[in-house]
Amino acid sequence: MKKINIIFIALVVMTLTIYSNQKAHVKLFKPSATSLVKDSLLDVSTKQAVFIGDSHTSNYISGWQVLVCKQTKMKMTNLSVIGKTTEWMLAIAKLRLSSNYDYCFIYGGANDMYSNSISINQALTNIKQIIKLCKIYNITPIILTGFDPIKCTKTNNPNYGIKYAKFQQALLDSFKPVKVIDTRVIDRTSCWDNLCHMNSNGHKKTAKAVIDQCKFKIW
Repeated sequence: MKKINIIFIALVVMTLTIYSNQKAHVKLFKPSATSLVKDSLLDVSTKQAVFIGDSHTSNYISGWQVLVCKQTKMKMTNLSVIGKTTEWMLAIAKLRLSSNYDYCFIYGGANDMYSNSISINQALTNIKQIIKLCKIYNITPIILTGFDPIKCTKTNNPNYGIKYAKFQQALLDSFKPVKVIDTRVIDRTSCWDNLCHMNSNGHKKTAKAVIDQCKFKIW
């Protein structure tokens, strides 16, 4: 009987020792919170990105799109032209989109909203048509809302800010599951004119909003 008790105690000690070693091993290789966050970020360093927009994406040297591509290592094609509306953006998308691109960043509507002859629905329809083209070519579309027109703009058009804000809200509400980036992150200090064309600080804030909300990995 005494011998059996000794054997039982030995087995218990061995079991506890094995459990303790396993626990220590698991703890040793447990990933940190920081590494988990890094692993969950999207590596787009080999991807091709096309940008379609107006003057707010036409700073070809240090614009937000340049900063996004520099930090994520995406390859950039910028089709944006100053003063263009979403109708033109749709036309250029029909001409230039192809399966060579992985992402299409769409930032437009400001010129449409300033015009009294273009409705919110017309601009939204044009953007929806660009998205349809993206789907045909297996491109991931990403829409930017643009700056906050209520805070940033000071123009002679009293309807511009209100109309543009309604357009932006429609983008956020009715384009799911398409990714819509809320880039209303800048104020007057980030603009250099009354139409809220961004200065360097504004472009940096917009680029950060895009990278953060898309969860892109930076290098």
